[in-house]
Amino acid sequence: MSFTLTIIKPDAVGRGLAGRILAHLEESGFRIRAIRMLHLSETQAGAFYTVHRDRPFYGALVRFMTSGPCIPILLERSDPDAVSKLRDVIGATDPAEAAPGTVRAHFAVS
Repeated sequence: MSFTLTIIKPDAVGRGLAGRILAHLEESGFRIRAIRMLHLSETQAGAFYTVHRDRPFYGALVRFMTSGPCIPILLERSDPDAVSKLRDVIGATDPAEAAPGTVRAHFAVS
């Protein structure tokens, strides 16, 4: 068994896509082990993304993640590499580059 974290971001929650994204993850072999909807504070978002603190997009990222509710999810897979598999299922960060069938290809706004 292996575990990973994903977050359904505020824009997807606001567009009513959470259920469809969760279904896609489950259909891709993940099991939901914990899930919660919350509205991150600036302090929480800043701490979570602290690895990016020195990058030029950090401020915009924190503002985006605090712009509305998000859904953090603990996922489990029966194989040993949930993190790598999740990256494959989610797709490239740029939706225009996301492979067909990925979450970003289906649901992200380019």
